[in-house]
Amino acid sequence: MWSSTQVQFLYKNQNGRYYVRTYARGKEKWTSLRTKLLSIAKNRMKEHVDASERHKADGPQTEVADGKFTFGDAMAAYRKKLARSEVRPKTKEYRECGLKLILRTWPTVENLNVRRITSTMVEDWLVDFKANAAPHIPHGAKRAARKSTGASVTTIKCALDGVRQVLDIAVSSGHLYANPARNTAVNELARKMLKTARREKAEKGSVVLPTREEFLQLVAAIRSVGVATCKAAADFVQFIAFCGARKTEAANVVWSDINFHRGTVHLRVTKNGEARFVPMMAELRVLLERMKAERDISSPESPVLQVKEAQGFINSACKKLGVARITTHGLRHLFGTACLEAGVDVRVVADWLGHKDHGALLLKIYAHVRAQHESAMIAKVRFGPA
Repeated sequence: MWSSTQVQFLYKNQNGRYYVRTYARGKEKWTSLRTKLLSIAKNRMKEHVDASERHKADGPQTEVADGKFTFGDAMAAYRKKLARSEVRPKTKEYRECGLKLILRTWPTVENLNVRRITSTMVEDWLVDFKANAAPHIPHGAKRAARKSTGASVTTIKCALDGVRQVLDIAVSSGHLYANPARNTAVNELARKMLKTARREKAEKGSVVLPTREEFLQLVAAIRSVGVATCKAAADFVQFIAFCGARKTEAANVVWSDINFHRGTVHLRVTKNGEARFVPMMAELRVLLERMKAERDISSPESPVLQVKEAQGFINSACKKLGVARITTHGLRHLFGTACLEAGVDVRVVADWLGHKDHGALLLKIYAHVRAQHESAMIAKVRFGPA
């Protein structure tokens, strides 16, 4: 009646259909994959095997699944688990934001029995989520953010991850065998949607960066505003442009992180939690030496930058000079562009910026520099004698 295949857990019935055989908590389960095609069966069996492995990892259950268990019940249990977890506060905020997105875009799901939620329902919700997305209006603002679509890559991933995490609770508690939000069809739909969202973002055009002359004029305009913090704001702008640090990373740099002997800046507080060192270019050294000479530094733990934000100064200066508006994060792009135009290797620049993909993202963002960089690199290749 059954014939084994070369794939573990996968069997073929005499009727031609494929079945997956899994074990969870001492129980054997045979599940029809509803296909007679081996390639499709291989893909469909993955979610069942993964669900079985999660059952094993969860260990023995202290409670027995009994009665109705709604998505709202699973969400409450997930919130308790999230509160006890040791993840960073920002990660908890991100996941809580995902739960709010679910309730806002799928209002009927909270009272729905988890056993009635299918992968088709998740797919329909994702499609509606993308189609009916509205630009986000920040708290206290009168209008939506300038480039907000309401369905960015981050927003879609945040909401889908929330559904997956909540239904994982239902799986681990015994109310579901497999997570419908981790179905192969859902994964494929999400992949296509995220790819489309990334393409739409790219079609809007890359960041317009100021020329070197415009940047110097921008800094001079900020420094000459005449208010108490204008000079500190100008130093803030120059510091980020000269080392490529993110806004939060730069705000947390103290004088003990500056090593003039080795010529490095130590960025301790980073996006991924891993500290890194950025070499001190000549202009950054001049800036830091001047800042140190002008101040009476009582403690090595004193912050290098006296302001944590300068976007208002940047906006006013750009408007005054008649140049395209640039954000604080755009100054980081300016650093990356200057490094690539100077011929610095892509992997090296990626390390300085804190990217973990060895330059893949870097070349996507700085597409306007890629051709120049590749031309410069290929010009160095020789097969003849040196």
